[in-house]
Amino acid sequence: MIAPVMMGGRAGGAIPGAIFLGAFLLFLVQPVIAKAILPRFGGAPAVWTTCLLFFQALLLVGYAGAHASSRLLRPRAQAALHLALLLLALPALPIVPPAGGPAAGSTPPVLEILTLLGRSVGLPGLLLCVSSPLLQHWAALAPGGGPAPYRLYALSNAGSMLALLGYPVAIEPWFTTRAQQHAWSWAFVGFVLLGALCARSLWRAPPLPAAVPDPVPGPVALAPSVRQRLLWLALPACAVTLLLAVTNQMCQEVAVVPLLWVLPLALYLLSFILCFESDRWYARSWCLPVLILALVVMAQALALGPRVGILYAVPVFSIGLFVCCLFCHGELAARRPAARHLTAFYLMVALGGALGGAFVSLLAPLLFRGYDELYVGLLATGALAVAFTATKPVRRRTGSGPAWHPSQVGLVLVVGVIAVAFGTRLLTRTRPGLRELRSFHGTMRIEDLRAPDGEGTVRYLTHGGTRHGQQFQDPERRRVPTTYFGASSGIGLLLEELAGEPPRRVGIIGLGAGVLAAWGRPGDLYRFYELDPLVIEVARREFTFLGDSPARIELVPGDARLSLEREADQRFEVFVLDAFSSDAIPAHLLTVEAFDLYRRRLAPGGVLALHVTTRHLDLGPLIGGLADRMGMPAWEIVSAADEARGILDARWILVTFNRELLARPRLRAAGRIPGAGARPPRLWTDDYSNLLSVLK
Repeated sequence: MIAPVMMGGRAGGAIPGAIFLGAFLLFLVQPVIAKAILPRFGGAPAVWTTCLLFFQALLLVGYAGAHASSRLLRPRAQAALHLALLLLALPALPIVPPAGGPAAGSTPPVLEILTLLGRSVGLPGLLLCVSSPLLQHWAALAPGGGPAPYRLYALSNAGSMLALLGYPVAIEPWFTTRAQQHAWSWAFVGFVLLGALCARSLWRAPPLPAAVPDPVPGPVALAPSVRQRLLWLALPACAVTLLLAVTNQMCQEVAVVPLLWVLPLALYLLSFILCFESDRWYARSWCLPVLILALVVMAQALALGPRVGILYAVPVFSIGLFVCCLFCHGELAARRPAARHLTAFYLMVALGGALGGAFVSLLAPLLFRGYDELYVGLLATGALAVAFTATKPVRRRTGSGPAWHPSQVGLVLVVGVIAVAFGTRLLTRTRPGLRELRSFHGTMRIEDLRAPDGEGTVRYLTHGGTRHGQQFQDPERRRVPTTYFGASSGIGLLLEELAGEPPRRVGIIGLGAGVLAAWGRPGDLYRFYELDPLVIEVARREFTFLGDSPARIELVPGDARLSLEREADQRFEVFVLDAFSSDAIPAHLLTVEAFDLYRRRLAPGGVLALHVTTRHLDLGPLIGGLADRMGMPAWEIVSAADEARGILDARWILVTFNRELLARPRLRAAGRIPGAGARPPRLWTDDYSNLLSVLK
């Protein structure tokens, strides 16, 4: 338990309470605001890591402010300034992001997100970041403060973890996004009141020294060396690099749900709590052997890539991240300085975290064509462990004298193996017939391989771990629809049923390799809406579906919903949503408001066709519920794979007022009612969605 810090009368529990509530609000606002802005950027997993970068930078600025205040101002001046800033943050409430979205061709998404976050939560978030180290500094000013501030640091991290774990299970499923934003804003008002009570108590207390007294005299109170400060920087930088890299790895092919956002961050914080609460939780003697195992298993899972599967990947990366962070934070806690250097320590920790976040979010996409920053994080962790054991070796005595402990040998071997694996991965990308690209929205792999039937080659397009298109390179077969769009698929059957009708207008959300253009006829219009400019470039340069199609092809960059809202004159006989074949789905395309928009863009008797071939999500009941709300029947068609013909398993749902079309024999025989027998989840809106409700 954390002992209350007495600073005068009724404020005895104010400092622990303010620290706990401030940390709770700081880490609660992250999933709240990230979910609010996620639809504006197509539901990309990088939105979350960019938000983490923003809050790491905010921590750095806040800790720098607390350090400057504690060094330059007397305690009463600190209290007056902090109270004034708290009151100044109140007009920024409620934390509702400005309306609208990014325009096509505007500033890069990372800069757009950082600007949006700064406008909506910048000032309240900054005050939360300043408060924790400053209040701990005030606690250390009280008689007998001593080691209590570091236990208050553990209390702060406990509040953070409670917010993260509570969000996906107790907040997101029950409250709309707007309700979350307003509830958070009222809680921030309560935090301001607690902060005012702490400032009032400090102001009314007897005059205290500006410097923090050191309860333990001697060498412990000496100024930290340059080497010590560099370690304060390197250890948190390594931990944050691993945190963001693991989050990227888990979210790129699993649903972008708050659970998979907050799970790595909660484990990261748990390691902080344990290491700073007590020294008994971390010891090299047991942690180093476990760290060796964690590094090996994580490197193996990383090498397997998408083949590893969610049931293995999530536990392996989660447990491995926790062990690595426990090592980093355990070594960091062992090097925490005397209380007089508390704010300088926190400042270096925040700077290290910001550097790790900047490396993953800003630098890694420029350096690597895949998500290779996790290799860098594993190598850095292993290298730090080797350096620590080399500086203070763990030795065992034998009859012939001292010998290296097996864990030290194991660490060196593991670091070497990971380095070789990383180098091999980089070299593999240079082989002929393989191109890898990376953008804000993920990684793409274009690869030429021998056709499954042995005749000619096939060009594959893979986004993360999901195949988004393939094309036979043989001129006689390169116009054949493949993957999820073959003649036996739901969309193939639909377009064949409509083949005898006049030229049609087809709208498509999601371009991929442009395979659907192979169904185009002279006089048809195929209008593709694609969020990622890199996908448009790849479809034009690497595949010929668009160029070979006899239909007129139009490509619209940017978010499809924003484009459709501006295009009131568009009416489509067929409107295709091909945005859900990966499990990192854009939830804003499956809301009541989105379906109302689709209905307005359909021509009379038009068909809405949704491609929902996902590994981990069952969208059938949700789409069935949305269709029922509009009074439109829905029909699900599942088709089997035929690798020799380039066909994959496919699941399509057709929604239309044209009941006669769905009653045609071929469509009727191939399908069923989606979600039959399943209880439909609560319908999603632009203000509410819960991806946990559609997990298989």
